[in-house]
Amino acid sequence: MILVVGGTGRLGRALVPLLVEAGHQVRIMARGKSQPFPATAADGVELLRGDLASEEDCRKAVAGCTAAVFAASGFGIKDSDPRTVDRDGAIRLVHAAAAAGVEHLVMMSMHGAAGNGPIEFLRCKAAAEDALRASGMAWTVIRAGALLEQRLANMTAPLESKDKVMVFGSGRAPVTYTSVKDAAALVVRAVSDPALRNRVIEWGSATATANEVAEAVLARSGHGSVQRIPAAAERVLSVAARPFSPFLARIAKAGIWEESGGAAFQWAPSRAEFPDIPVTGLQEVLKS
Repeated sequence: MILVVGGTGRLGRALVPLLVEAGHQVRIMARGKSQPFPATAADGVELLRGDLASEEDCRKAVAGCTAAVFAASGFGIKDSDPRTVDRDGAIRLVHAAAAAGVEHLVMMSMHGAAGNGPIEFLRCKAAAEDALRASGMAWTVIRAGALLEQRLANMTAPLESKDKVMVFGSGRAPVTYTSVKDAAALVVRAVSDPALRNRVIEWGSATATANEVAEAVLARSGHGSVQRIPAAAERVLSVAARPFSPFLARIAKAGIWEESGGAAFQWAPSRAEFPDIPVTGLQEVLKS
């Protein structure tokens, strides 16, 4: 049995069918708040409604599992917090998994994760990684770029209602994105391939500026224009929005980090190790 924490999220929804197709029994753990919880489970899938804030829920989730995948995140959810999900929740799940005898845990992390990272989300991811490495379990850390499908959804949200595509800052800084499809494929490989154990893997799919992404979106849609949120406005929001919208504040802070160029990385070396996993680029995602 493989536990997928966050199995109803964007990555989890792509990952679970691949694991089942590969012959694994899967248990999904999710709150069922940010994404609908399935009414019924597909063949080979067990559903568990649980909260990472609950030690009891974490113990139930890992019981009887030989492997686990941590694919949950509180960064892009308005009613959540990276500290409670990506740090404290992840660490709680790691401790429960180690105590239950789980053999291997794959953790989705992010490029730039570090204890002194420039944004809280990266510091939370680093703390979770540290806990996993110290757990005694075999581990795999996949540091992805910003999820390409999620970024496209955010940028194009105003396209139909306002005929606008959102671009934060200058839009000139390169950002490395990771397709959900590509991330899921690597997780499946990590679950079954011992060569990927006790490793940190930087996994990307495409590097582009926000302006380039916006141009591709507009060319695909055939209508609309760019609505730009200036970098100065991001800096103001990163501070002023904290009391009434921590979500907006952290999005603005992340935008400032991306503007610095810190969100771009070299993903070709890792990709060269797995030439059989296709690269899902921007144009392919736009067509899907």
